[in-house]
Amino acid sequence: MNDLTGARQADPRGGARWRMSAIVLAVLLAVSLVVAGLAWKREHDRALAQERVALAHGLALHAADLRDAAPGTARDLGVVAVKIHSDEQTRAGLIDTLVWGRGSELTPDASSEVALSGDGRVALTGDIGNGEVSVWDLTTWLDPKVIQKSDRVAALQGHKEGVEAVSLSFDGRTALTGGEGATIVWDLTDPAKPIRAATLAGKRKTDSVQALALSHDGRTAVIADEAGDVTVWNLTDRSRPARLSVTRAHNSSVRGLALSADGGIAVTADHDGAVTVWDLADPSRPVKSADLTLPERPMMETAISADGRVALVENRHQVEAWSLDDRSRPARTAMFEVPLGDMYDMALTPDGKTALLAGPSDSVFLWDLSNPSGPTRSAALKGYAREINSVALGADGGVALAAGPGGASLWDLSNLAEVVADLEEAACHGYSNAQLSKADWARYAGGANWSDYAVEGMDVLSVCSITPGTR
Repeated sequence: MNDLTGARQADPRGGARWRMSAIVLAVLLAVSLVVAGLAWKREHDRALAQERVALAHGLALHAADLRDAAPGTARDLGVVAVKIHSDEQTRAGLIDTLVWGRGSELTPDASSEVALSGDGRVALTGDIGNGEVSVWDLTTWLDPKVIQKSDRVAALQGHKEGVEAVSLSFDGRTALTGGEGATIVWDLTDPAKPIRAATLAGKRKTDSVQALALSHDGRTAVIADEAGDVTVWNLTDRSRPARLSVTRAHNSSVRGLALSADGGIAVTADHDGAVTVWDLADPSRPVKSADLTLPERPMMETAISADGRVALVENRHQVEAWSLDDRSRPARTAMFEVPLGDMYDMALTPDGKTALLAGPSDSVFLWDLSNPSGPTRSAALKGYAREINSVALGADGGVALAAGPGGASLWDLSNLAEVVADLEEAACHGYSNAQLSKADWARYAGGANWSDYAVEGMDVLSVCSITPGTR
């Protein structure tokens, strides 16, 4: 021992090195413990976050299943889902639930064609089978204070072989109904007392009308038929229409047709998938401006904004948005997936910022196109039909109409933009005392710990008071 003491005394630097080594080891151990602790916390937080996401998505799915049978519970679950984890899936689910209550069944009668005036006050619904088109005054339907909704105000009859297409001017005063070999012009100045103003005959009686379009002022009509011809008419005097031109637009049946507000630009799509942009500045001499190049075919539906600068075209289960700023060189601005196996119809607001898409589904899909390169889904509107063949939108997107074999449905979407902008406020306004029972939590929350979200000792969960990231 004396030798050791003597060695230390002989070399004091050795003791200093020993102390330094001990300090370094202690620091390294502390750092290792801190790093391990942080790693554990990160992993723990990640696991908790994943649990919250899974819980929120599960609640949103249950909410979707309950919209028909228990809309109140669906709303509660949807709010809780967004409160726990707000993302595209949970927000979309809650929006769909809130919009669900704004729809109503206009008629249970099978309807294959619909049209809507710009202000959303006059609507047409027609069935390809019976040759009759119903005229609706939607004033009472859009006023929630009116309990007794009005029935159809008139019926347009005159097609023995059925109605293939309908169109309505922006002001709702002029209507077109097309069928086998002819199109009828109707004066709807008084919707309850329609006047048959004229008949527009096709080149051949066997050429069935496939699509119709009217300029906003109702003075220009464009008709596309089964033979591939596009005919332009002047309806300034509705009782004496003048044919301006007949153009061989396609080699197969023209199924899609859209017209700008001034009647100066048209987009047509045929049964084989060809899509063409037309310059109708001189309606007596239509000029092909361009063909749109699409990767897949066929597609048959198209829509255009009022100013003729934005066009939508179907491309299988996708929709393509095109800029027509330079009509000779159209530019694709976006392509987005739609949860439909096929597209039966589409509608576009005059400003080109809202689209409504329909197909073999009991829902139609509303899309926000205000960002041309990044369209986003706004809502799914559940209708009363197994599939939806035809849709229409009011000028401001505040009224939507959809029709199919199961009837026609109407939605009041007048403040949808405010709902989307502040979803939690929209869901909880006047609804702040909503509660979810502990029993319902056990039923729908998939084993998630009740005490992690509810106030201790309470048997109900205050739906609108959950703080995101509670746990």
